[in-house]
Amino acid sequence: MSLLKITKGLFAVKDPEPAPPAPVKEVGKKNSFQDDGHHQAYLLGGSVAGLRVCLQKIYFNFKERIKEDTDRQEELKRPAKISLEEQKGNIERWENRIRELREEHIPAIKRKIETLKEEKSDIRKNPQEIIGDVTGKASFYIGTIILLFLTLYLFTFYSSASYSAFFKEFTLNQIGVANSIFDAQALSKAIKDGVMELVLILTIPFVFLGLGYLIHKLQESKGLMKFVKIATLVVVTFIFDAILAYEITEKIYNIKKENSFADVPEYSIATALSAINFWLIIFAGFIVYLIWGFVFDFVLEAFGKIDKVKVALKEKDRQIEDANKQVEEHGLDIDKMRHQIDYAKTKVKTLNETINSVIIPREFEQEVYSFMAGWLAWMKGSGKQHEELEAAGEIVHEFVRVAIYNYPLISNS
Repeated sequence: MSLLKITKGLFAVKDPEPAPPAPVKEVGKKNSFQDDGHHQAYLLGGSVAGLRVCLQKIYFNFKERIKEDTDRQEELKRPAKISLEEQKGNIERWENRIRELREEHIPAIKRKIETLKEEKSDIRKNPQEIIGDVTGKASFYIGTIILLFLTLYLFTFYSSASYSAFFKEFTLNQIGVANSIFDAQALSKAIKDGVMELVLILTIPFVFLGLGYLIHKLQESKGLMKFVKIATLVVVTFIFDAILAYEITEKIYNIKKENSFADVPEYSIATALSAINFWLIIFAGFIVYLIWGFVFDFVLEAFGKIDKVKVALKEKDRQIEDANKQVEEHGLDIDKMRHQIDYAKTKVKTLNETINSVIIPREFEQEVYSFMAGWLAWMKGSGKQHEELEAAGEIVHEFVRVAIYNYPLISNS
């Protein structure tokens, strides 16, 4: 039997058996592609290689058709062109921003940092511009030394005076004011007398120091009541000192009275007020206490002035740190924008390739799946195995994915 030349369908194929007449195709109709798929499967025996060749032929025929349709290609490429312009605009905007940061913002911040460093140096060289006092630091150190020695004096005075007033038994050779107040063995004697005695003479000095601190804090408050409170504390301190002076001078007076052959009257407040020793003890304690309070205020005031310098320097350091952070943040922003520019340039290249190529629309998918339906119909009618049918379907799906779905995506991201 002679071979018959096949002229219908996608290929001209010779078959050893006469082929049934192929159905007349109506271009653009679903059934025509399905019939063509059935016919080609018959001609090629439903082979995988034949299916691949047919799919490629369908693709190139469709591509040539759609390529000639310039209006449709323009419509398909419009999203890519819009995205291309957006990406170019983004690149230009990011490049302008990078140029602005590098040439304007960062240099301005660095100039600000240098100015702040110079201001720090000026503050160290001329602290009086901040505190308004040339001798502020020297005054603080001198006042601190004086305050330290006054504190030691008051501690010694009140510990000795309290021991003499409350616990000490005087003798004739200890009736001098100096011996009665400044007892070098007050602490050791208090330890022998008991723990409570020791605690008392150690803590009484802090009562007076605490009163001095309260007077200082009250001076910081506002209103007329602060003067009433300060006066009350000063009076209380004076009364406390007067009691100690009275107790000490009374003990001295009684020793003299017991060892006198004359008729000596009883010791009284009037007697104490007229005794020089009483006022000597008052001045040795209370007046020094007042001086301690004034020096304490002076030292704190001087410290506040010095602290203003420290605060000013710390503020400059904070501003410098903030400026350095701004430079660092701008550097990070520049790096981010450089990455965005590189990514946008990659998208521009991809979009240009898309615009310069032929875009395959979704109609191609319909034609291929119609062809596949006819091909699979012949395979089923010819008793092909289920695995062969699945393999053929997978080949078609993969071909569509490559031809359409894997085409460069067009997006604004």
